[in-house]
Amino acid sequence: MTSVELGESQVGVGEGDLLQLDSAGGVHQAENWLDANYPGDDPENTAEGIDVDAFDQPTKCRRRDAPFLAWMSEQDTFVSEFLRLEGRGDARGQDGCPECGKADSGPLFRCDECLDLRLLCQQCTVSRHKALPLHRIMEWNGKHFTASSLKSLGVSIQLGHLFGRECPNPAAAFNNDFVIIHTNGIHQVTLKFCNCQVSLLPYVQLLRARLFPATTIAPRTAATFSVLRTFQITSFMSKISGYEYYHALSRITNNVGVPPPDRYSTFMRMVREWRQIKLMKRMGRGHDASGVAGTAEGSCAVICPACPHPNKNLPEDWRSVPPEKAWLYTLFVGIDANFRLKRLNISSNERDPGLNKGYSYIVEETQFKEFLKQYDHTPQEPSTCNNHDAIKSASMRGGRGIASSGIGTIECSRHDMKRPCSVGDLQKGERYVNMDYFFLSSLRQNTPERLVVSYDIACQWSLKLRARSSSYPADLSIDSHQLTYVIPKWHLAAHRLPCHANYSFYYTPWVGRTDGEAPERGWAAANGLATSTKEMGPGSRSDTLDDHFGDYNWRKVVTLASSLLRKVEEAKKERSEHVNDFLELSASIAAEHPEELEQWTTMVQAWEQDRSNPNPFASSTQQISESAVRLQLANEEAEALTLGALHFIHDEITPSVFLTQGIEIEDQHRHPTDLQQAKLQERRNRLSRRIEAWYEIQQLYIPSAPKVRMQYESTNSPPESWNLLLPSELLKHPGISFDACFINFEWRLRWAQAFSALNDLRRHLLLRSQLSRSKDKHVRGQSALTRSQRLIQHVQAKINRDAQKYQIIHDRLKALAPMLQPEPGNWTQQLPVLVAADIHGLNVGDEGSTEGRRTLSWIWKAQGPGHLGEGELMSDALRLEWCKARARAHRWQEECLLLQEEMRRTLAFFQSEIEKWGMIIAGLPSTDATEGLKAYACRQADIRRGLLTRCQDRWRDSDTNLMTGDGAPQEGVMKVEYQRTLEKK
Repeated sequence: MTSVELGESQVGVGEGDLLQLDSAGGVHQAENWLDANYPGDDPENTAEGIDVDAFDQPTKCRRRDAPFLAWMSEQDTFVSEFLRLEGRGDARGQDGCPECGKADSGPLFRCDECLDLRLLCQQCTVSRHKALPLHRIMEWNGKHFTASSLKSLGVSIQLGHLFGRECPNPAAAFNNDFVIIHTNGIHQVTLKFCNCQVSLLPYVQLLRARLFPATTIAPRTAATFSVLRTFQITSFMSKISGYEYYHALSRITNNVGVPPPDRYSTFMRMVREWRQIKLMKRMGRGHDASGVAGTAEGSCAVICPACPHPNKNLPEDWRSVPPEKAWLYTLFVGIDANFRLKRLNISSNERDPGLNKGYSYIVEETQFKEFLKQYDHTPQEPSTCNNHDAIKSASMRGGRGIASSGIGTIECSRHDMKRPCSVGDLQKGERYVNMDYFFLSSLRQNTPERLVVSYDIACQWSLKLRARSSSYPADLSIDSHQLTYVIPKWHLAAHRLPCHANYSFYYTPWVGRTDGEAPERGWAAANGLATSTKEMGPGSRSDTLDDHFGDYNWRKVVTLASSLLRKVEEAKKERSEHVNDFLELSASIAAEHPEELEQWTTMVQAWEQDRSNPNPFASSTQQISESAVRLQLANEEAEALTLGALHFIHDEITPSVFLTQGIEIEDQHRHPTDLQQAKLQERRNRLSRRIEAWYEIQQLYIPSAPKVRMQYESTNSPPESWNLLLPSELLKHPGISFDACFINFEWRLRWAQAFSALNDLRRHLLLRSQLSRSKDKHVRGQSALTRSQRLIQHVQAKINRDAQKYQIIHDRLKALAPMLQPEPGNWTQQLPVLVAADIHGLNVGDEGSTEGRRTLSWIWKAQGPGHLGEGELMSDALRLEWCKARARAHRWQEECLLLQEEMRRTLAFFQSEIEKWGMIIAGLPSTDATEGLKAYACRQADIRRGLLTRCQDRWRDSDTNLMTGDGAPQEGVMKVEYQRTLEKK
């Protein structure tokens, strides 16, 4: 129970209690809010617009929502109380100063910061604020309060001595004009330095008073530690610029057009110096004899506790463990570029040098430029894959006045943290020479030999990486590293078909459920800095980005206890589900095709060991290939360009590439994956950026498209509802003109896409047939029946999506056909309209009809299956689905093992940090001079101890949970396989 005093009334208040004013202005305690049905069942509440039903919701809803509903009817009271504070309130009847008792004490003052609302005389006000010199003071002039200041009342700040002690030889600041920037505004104060014979330097005196000096020579401005810390944390969370924050303080000081002294530039300089000093302090540079000058590259980065760090959180024998366990000590890194974080050509390194010389995340500038100077001439190999990154690159060239077109980064792709010495500027887009340097620089920072590297152009960048690195300096070599290259899951759809298996996280063993999209998540948090950092000098920008990246990493570190636990809970559930699905599917197929199942197992295991073996994830059916059509269009464009028959508006994005990208984007935002739906907002952000970039290219080729788009989009509509307005859609709008080649290109791309959709539909129908037969013949018991039915429902959902996709493509072809020259008159005979009656299986059993009356749907006759017969079609479809089910089960089993290892590494990391700070503490003598050093080291050790304890408490049962249940390792076998499935049954 807490005692609260309001005026002269005093009541006891418990948590959740309401205080109410009675009609006489007194205060009484209302019934407890958390337990009451306030505002009750009073019918008047309904008439007043209060939703009484809202109060019948669970307690959590009442606590959150009902207080606001109750407040709405009390607005007049709040306005009245605000106005009451404009006057003297309870002090209206006081005679003289209540503090000293003098009746005729002259003008009276009230502090806007103190809880004491009494009016005091000048002498008492000064006495009360000697230790509070930055409070705001108001003077009562007989009619209203006017702004005053403690400086005008005689309050002064004396430095160099303990509070309350007079300095025998004070020295006033220059011209008695000292400015202090604080959280409540910008203050002009009277400040005196100590000028005694043994006094400290003026800027040191300021620091000991927790005032950060603007300069070390005759300082006239300072900022409180409080305001610098507040701005730093606020900028981390809101990305507010220094300009906005400082001018907010200026308006707090005076909001009627009389601004205080302008110290904006000074404030920004102090902010930058504050960040640097705090960084050096946190990273133990004050405890090291070499000081700031001895700081090693990357030593000030906040590193990921869950990633493998040799000599820190790995077992002593980690290099000699057997291969089936060695994969657990793999480092997962993601590579990406961001073209929003540009920098204008403002200032220079000479005028604005960086304070972080490679100490944290951004690479050391001098070494980087020397590397570029020497290797920048290296030609970049032409792409042999789709030009999937052309749209992203379209706006990356920058232009006149651009010093940096963006930044590239190397991140921990499992936990979304920037790695040390792995971020740097891009001068001319995403060139290999830049990304190579960032990647190889990152590898120098205490990394294990095994790495899984994800990059949206990994299929191209990785081809000659070893050859390129062999020409680089020896410390940038990858000869001792074992690298596995993959493409982030969301980016994989833009690649050619061979990349889908060879660089897929889904099919690559020993990667768990990593998606490789961590850099994109990091960019989402950093993009808010683009507006302010693009107009900074090179040093200011790099220091600012380093500071924000460090905070981003730290926030990830302190939430590891909950984030890893959340992943564990999800992984165990999904492991059980997908392992059971795999076992169920294997049993179903083994009942009729045991020999084929053994062949598939051998085939997929061989492919996982050597990708040159036949790909089990590739269909054997012959179909019109979308990739083949794209290649054909590209060749035709190249030939037309050579003959001068075609002119490109954009130097990289040809008409066919432009349409290909549009169709891919359309397909992705119309048919989101389960992962995309689970991370909806993150996917929306990424999709909107990609669509906006595509819109820029569309405006070049079809200038009238933006005007049409305005008819469709609302300001707040999600990106998946945005109309791309491809040529087939623009034809609905008379008067819109564009090159006829777009109609021809889209027709050919859609034609191939239609057969691809039919092939997927046939495959899933065959799989449904097999699962249905197996369920009827072999499945018994409620649990087994439920699992089988769930599998069938999952396949049915895919069938529905395939059918919907085909019908949309058919509508597009229908719109394009009349515009073709010549018009393809019989195309609907090959690709008819798909109706529900057409979507059935190949054999009799699916529909219950007799063989004599069975009719084969046209979908089984359409071009695509080629020479394969019914049995071969069934075998091909079952193999693909079985391989995918096996891959899903294995990835979730690996994920559980990875999470178990990551939790162990995290605990070991925090323990090593505790020991590191403990060694520092042990090496410090207990003297007055080292007390601060020792206290800070003790605090840092306690912070790590707290993180360690939190993780241990949250993960107490996680080890046991991960090692039990369906799909858990058994007798040293980490992943389930078909042969063991049959033995168990």
